[in-house]
Amino acid sequence: MKKGFTMIELIFVIVILGILASVAIPRLAGTREDAEISTAVANLRTLLGDAAAYYAVKGDFKDAAGAGAKWTEITSVPLKKTDGAAIGDTLATATAYLKVGDANDCIGVQIVEKTDTAPAHIKFTPKAAATGQSAVAGVCGKVLGSKPVKAYIDSVVKGKADANNVSNAMAIGSNTSVYQ
Repeated sequence: MKKGFTMIELIFVIVILGILASVAIPRLAGTREDAEISTAVANLRTLLGDAAAYYAVKGDFKDAAGAGAKWTEITSVPLKKTDGAAIGDTLATATAYLKVGDANDCIGVQIVEKTDTAPAHIKFTPKAAATGQSAVAGVCGKVLGSKPVKAYIDSVVKGKADANNVSNAMAIGSNTSVYQ
């Protein structure tokens, strides 16, 4: 007589595997979103650190010829244009975008040179502000709602007078350590 599994035993195993899969798959999707948020926060921190280092070495955001520095000279953070193309040799004074999830334009960043009234700073343009939306859905919305990114976006660069304050900006070289 041959020993084997009965049909009932096989059905129970299949049902148990189905239950385990129904619990595991949503958790894996959440883990992916958490990774996207962590990556975006790390990229913003790196960008701010790279800009501060460039500014500390050069003293301004100009290249050797006196023209504006390009994003690729300042940082290796993968920035995009709104259409999703690589930023390439675009000047740092032009807005570049941090891609998060499916959104090519989740967070806009732009370097603003030092003036007589305000220090050099990075200006942030969150997708909601750029599109006039009250809220952004998906992973981009979760990134914009995370504590470190909100702290960056809600920062204000103090000018020489209150009228010269710049909102949604962080001064180059200021404290960029915001932890979750």
